[in-house]
Amino acid sequence: MSTGSAPTRPGRSIPRAVAYFCGAVAGCALILVVVVALALVSDRLGGGALYFAGLVAAHLVARPIGRHVVVRCWVGFKRTVAADGWSALRDDPRPPVLYLRSFQVDDLLARTGETALDYFRTEEERLARAFAPIGPLIAIGRPGEPLPPAGVPRVYVGDDWQREVRDLVGRARLVLIGAGRGEGLRWELDLVTATVDPRRVVVLLPFGDREYDHFRSGVAGVFPHPLPDLSPLPGPDDHETRAALRFAGDWRAELVHLRTGRATSLEMAVLEQLAPVFAHLEDTQAPARLRRQRDLRALVLGVAGLTLALTALWGLLRAFVLR
Repeated sequence: MSTGSAPTRPGRSIPRAVAYFCGAVAGCALILVVVVALALVSDRLGGGALYFAGLVAAHLVARPIGRHVVVRCWVGFKRTVAADGWSALRDDPRPPVLYLRSFQVDDLLARTGETALDYFRTEEERLARAFAPIGPLIAIGRPGEPLPPAGVPRVYVGDDWQREVRDLVGRARLVLIGAGRGEGLRWELDLVTATVDPRRVVVLLPFGDREYDHFRSGVAGVFPHPLPDLSPLPGPDDHETRAALRFAGDWRAELVHLRTGRATSLEMAVLEQLAPVFAHLEDTQAPARLRRQRDLRALVLGVAGLTLALTALWGLLRAFVLR
């Protein structure tokens, strides 16, 4: 594919990247100052029960600073320095992993995680980490967006976007589809169902029952077999993609629940629940990636739990022994 006439990637600005980075560092410094100040104040006032009150106050103050300053600035920094999709295609000879979606899905997958390991990663980044080792992961960029989202590298195309999509679909090792609405997505689904091995297609569902029903009715007739019901979901969760569709060789869809929690990240759920897809792609490293993710998450959660326990123990000693 010729890339010489492709529109340039938006948002590359060193001053902007530096500003975002400095904002994140300043937010971290502010949190540190708040925590230290509250600790000194509680100690000056006598410690004891005030120690635990100081911990609660530090959490209540530091959390909004972290969410609204540090996380936003860090995500903005990553968006400014995001990889270019054309460069990824040029530098990696493997067939690409193509991510197709309605552009409205970008806003849903811009959500960041709620646990420590995922606090600074958008949902799109977490999904990308699961699929990127298969091949260069790319998506068509939204025309006119000031910055690409953090996650999947974007390729920016002109008015001939349908020709570019046909070319990318023909080369793709795996096609990911973010379920949504729109004539463009409908056209892409028609193309995929007509030309791609269904076992190399995954539909991600970043919403609940109502939106899924709209999606299913909107693509009626596209898939050779009706899509399954979404219910029952594993539980209410507005922060992560909770389900996906994978397909048998005759385009019969199977609903896969991506059950997540403190011990299971979205990346781990994808690697585990979509294991047949990775096996069909002959991705022999997927089980090893899942084991590494489990070990890392267990280590981090264990260290965090030990830290909290030691902190509580120290508070009890200050309150009842070291008075």
